[in-house]
Amino acid sequence: MSRLEYVLASMVLRIVRLVVARLPMRPSRVVLATARVAHLDGNLAYLHREITARRPDLDVVLLLEPYGYGLTAKLRYLVRLLRGMYLLQTSGLFIVDNAYLPIHVAGHRRATTVVQVWHAAGALKRFGVDVVHPLPEPERSFLHRNYDAVVNSAESGREAWSRALRTPVDDVLPLGTPRTDLFHDPIGLAAARKRVLAAHPELVGRTIVVYAPTFRGRGIAKRPAAGLDGEALRAALPGDHALVLKTHPNVDASGFGSHGFDVVIDPRSEMNELLAAADILITDYSSSIFEWALLRRPLVLLVGDLAEYETDPGLYLDYRTDMIGAQVTDTAGVIEAIVDGRFDLAAYEPFIERHLGACDGRASARFVDRFLGTEA
Repeated sequence: MSRLEYVLASMVLRIVRLVVARLPMRPSRVVLATARVAHLDGNLAYLHREITARRPDLDVVLLLEPYGYGLTAKLRYLVRLLRGMYLLQTSGLFIVDNAYLPIHVAGHRRATTVVQVWHAAGALKRFGVDVVHPLPEPERSFLHRNYDAVVNSAESGREAWSRALRTPVDDVLPLGTPRTDLFHDPIGLAAARKRVLAAHPELVGRTIVVYAPTFRGRGIAKRPAAGLDGEALRAALPGDHALVLKTHPNVDASGFGSHGFDVVIDPRSEMNELLAAADILITDYSSSIFEWALLRRPLVLLVGDLAEYETDPGLYLDYRTDMIGAQVTDTAGVIEAIVDGRFDLAAYEPFIERHLGACDGRASARFVDRFLGTEA
């Protein structure tokens, strides 16, 4: 966002706030908002299910409005944010899973509680405003302000989340990451796996190897990872193994080489559904490592650019001492790890205890207990 765009958008939103802040409050209204995707997923999906099941008396509103980078997309997004500002100023509870402009530029009334449930579990790559190289203006000044509470995955991550989301550490609550509830639900996991296999029958009866790297860069300059030779890996794997590609949903994957992959998954599909079906995960600096750890399944970390990534955006964990999985630097290393079965799962338990201590299958329930309680 340019400074001019920020000035104009914030001016419009502040004017709207002056008007709508005079309107009556609706304490029984709960808003779930995201600027990431146009459908309900991740933490918001799990909270929506828990809230509607336990508190049917509440009015639950969804704001699923992804941000776009073109001029038309930006104007359309700003118009939608006007409704977001109205709901922010008149609702009892407002839940977000990413940055949300109305919250940061204008604040909210004391009767409204704003809670950030960041879309990723754990603290792996540095995020929010806590990056090695400071964000450019105007983001550096306005992003991630005015949260009443931030929900994270474990006691050990509270300091990092406090810095990243500009929230006092006492207001960072280790209630657990709602989306991780799936990994403590055998019936839910089986159903998720069944859905993936039904959508891709060529995976049935095979060992499913998923390559799901995160992005490089930020903003409009985000780009897919490079480094894995899909054709070479496919040639080295036994025929009963299926190689699956899942790129990050927020990058243009049109230039990503998909040769050699048996299946290319829609980038917008729910990652945890795919993890439920996978047998081996290949990734790099993706927060999916945390969810994958809960499954206690083999992990390969392709981190040939580790030194560069430690410099920008930076990492909270030392990959050389703190990480699980088999670490490799190239496709040959990936092949060796998988073909030779070079996986040591002994480190998973202490890793889970430290970084996912509150992710025990009751994260969504704890959230409702803490912010909504039982029906009056």
